[in-house]
Amino acid sequence: MSNEIQLSVVMPAYNEEGTIEEAVREVQQVVLDTVGSAEFIVVDDGSKDATSAILAKLAASDQRLHVITQVNQGHGPALRNGIEHATGAFIFLIDSDRQIPIEAFNALWAEAPDHDLVMGVRVQRHDPPSRLLLTKVVKGALQALFGVDAKDANVPFKILKSSLWQKAREFIPADTLAPSLFLAVFALRKAAAVVEITVPHRERPAGTSSIKHMKLIRFCLKAFKQLGAFRRTISQ
Repeated sequence: MSNEIQLSVVMPAYNEEGTIEEAVREVQQVVLDTVGSAEFIVVDDGSKDATSAILAKLAASDQRLHVITQVNQGHGPALRNGIEHATGAFIFLIDSDRQIPIEAFNALWAEAPDHDLVMGVRVQRHDPPSRLLLTKVVKGALQALFGVDAKDANVPFKILKSSLWQKAREFIPADTLAPSLFLAVFALRKAAAVVEITVPHRERPAGTSSIKHMKLIRFCLKAFKQLGAFRRTISQ
């Protein structure tokens, strides 16, 4: 790990041509310019629209921005791929949909030096009923399977120490659908220093969710199967 980079920002993106440029510029201005010694890794998960072209243009004008292009594998593998390429002492996980205002970063960053993991907690969520129900189901499953109580374990707005990832990575396979969730569970089960901070949440400014109805059901079934395997692994 390079000691020169203090913070790595990791953002997966898929078919976000309507919002990706503003999402990147927000991170540049609010996060990279504030931290100073930072890098920004965007993983283009095989986008079929103009996302790739927009990212290439942005990267050409900012050496802090690194774009990783991969064959479409899904949000989870894209996020994990980005984390694996991070070189900072801290890693900031964020989605490209801009539903959590980037200004919320400052409150999490203030807590980062004293914690292994800082997680946002979305309030007044502007998500479809199916996703709100899924969040409740996941919360109950985590309590039942792992005995952990996290208000918003899968929130796409976390800052972690890279040392935590190095401890957790062997338990989180490359094809994990929700590595951010698994990372939160690992931290809580291993008694890491974790803090949750309330963050605002808004409707998607542009684009649509990549997981719909039946696909969401199949996603959940596979994710819960992976959770079961994860429980067995970290309990050994």
